[in-house]
Amino acid sequence: MRFSSKLLPALLLFSCGAALASGQTIPVGTFQHIIIVVQENRTPDNLFGAGAPSGACNSASAFEPGVDIQSGGYAFVYTSSGTLQREFICNTALPLSAWDKNVSTPQIIDPDHSFIGVGEDYDKRKMDGFCHEYNNSSFVGVCPPYSFVQKSDMQPYFDIATSYGFANYMFQTNQGASFSAHQFLFTGTSAPVEPHDPNGYYLDFASENSGFNDSGCPYTGPAWPEWVAPNGTLMADPRKSECYTHDSLVTDAADCATGHCDRGLVSWAYYNSMALSTVIWDAPSAIPEVCYGAISGSGPCGGTEWSSHIRLPGKGYSEAPIFDDLFNCKLPQVSWVIPDGVWSDHPQDPTQGPATVYGPSWVGDIIDAVGGGITGSTCNPPSTTNALYWTQQPTLILVVWDDWGGWFDHVSPPKVYRSPNKTSCPTTVQPNGWGCGYTYGFRVPLLVISPYTKAGYVSGSCQLHCPNLQFPYIHDFGSLLAFTEYNFGMPYIDAANNGYADYNAPDNQQGNVPLSDFFSISNPRGFTNITTAEPFSFFQTYHAKTGTKPEPPDTD
Repeated sequence: MRFSSKLLPALLLFSCGAALASGQTIPVGTFQHIIIVVQENRTPDNLFGAGAPSGACNSASAFEPGVDIQSGGYAFVYTSSGTLQREFICNTALPLSAWDKNVSTPQIIDPDHSFIGVGEDYDKRKMDGFCHEYNNSSFVGVCPPYSFVQKSDMQPYFDIATSYGFANYMFQTNQGASFSAHQFLFTGTSAPVEPHDPNGYYLDFASENSGFNDSGCPYTGPAWPEWVAPNGTLMADPRKSECYTHDSLVTDAADCATGHCDRGLVSWAYYNSMALSTVIWDAPSAIPEVCYGAISGSGPCGGTEWSSHIRLPGKGYSEAPIFDDLFNCKLPQVSWVIPDGVWSDHPQDPTQGPATVYGPSWVGDIIDAVGGGITGSTCNPPSTTNALYWTQQPTLILVVWDDWGGWFDHVSPPKVYRSPNKTSCPTTVQPNGWGCGYTYGFRVPLLVISPYTKAGYVSGSCQLHCPNLQFPYIHDFGSLLAFTEYNFGMPYIDAANNGYADYNAPDNQQGNVPLSDFFSISNPRGFTNITTAEPFSFFQTYHAKTGTKPEPPDTD
């Protein structure tokens, strides 16, 4: 393990508990388990806009006090005279499937959310370019990305937010689509930063997706075409591979020399509900340390590192492996939970299958399995007062969406770093030379559920005005990783150079523990059950009962 003088403050902080924003302390080891549930392609305005009160759509639209949701914004829309005009438009309701029947040609709405799309939507901080691919005669006077999910499709999400914790200002760290977003959520970067490359490739971020049926280390297609240089320009993949060594929260390339590549500091698992292990949502498949148990390799992922940590349907697991380990007392200390495509909240085309609204039930069932116990469990029997993973072994559940999906959101990212050149990230732009060209992206929702989460808490609550972008209430993917490190007494992923999102999390400053404002450690709470439309068993046997196959995402 690598240590440096930069790590000493963190280790000292780990040793005694750290101050919360409220002046309390949060001890190391408060949570025995942390579960990171990753859903797909939504913004707060899109997913939670249905809670808007009646009134002008340019006003704050909070489903509870202090929430920063807006139900409309400026956009360039196509007019009946065949011209583009910038005007304020109100968001309209869409089902969670995002099937739009309100346009001349009904269609699935799956907006552009590529790296290039970020720049179009952002429009030099004006946040008015979200219609950039819908400026045509099929969408006269309307813009589908300016929409919100109808409340009937997502009541469990509202119940979770109002019963537990909701983040106003959670930002996607990267500017791009799913592959790189999942890399940031698992490793804190999408750049090949370790071992440090003499060519400086660690400054360049993988930004886009490849073919979704064959990605990561087993990828055999043509050279992956799009990486981002520090000045924000696209470049050809310097490695000509999707398999590149970089450390993660739970792996360390330096340990490969000892016969294993696992950091060994915590037990962990990556739960994927798709039998296809090489899809763009499967972050470990692009890291040779996990895929091969070594810093290099070829062919399909395999070996003990892979089999020990990657949970896929089959081989003793149901179609929803997270429930199997929960019910059999095998939940590791750190878990990532990846959904099947049909319950991911990703737009679904009902002409190609059912118009699914399963995501809210999927997430609610996981929470209920942790906090309230479920009939049929051999280790966590039904109990809202003494559930194993709630009262006896306190568990934190972090529900986050991987990227904005191209949907409108009215809050601009706090900082967008751009270098004046494509070969360096100078300290005049970013103090420690990290993130130029690719941070930060747009807002995504974050829900925080635990025995210590304050009921109905809103991080960054804006009672008087919105946005209210203030430290320490600004979070990103690195905040999830940094809090996990703090809780388990782990060093930063890259102790020598801090070239990862955990160290650079916007709330990881001034002795603050990222995400710590959500918690009241001195006042543990009972569990609040989340009512769902579908039971956990629905997900365990969905494809077997419907005769369908596990559904990976499309190419975004």
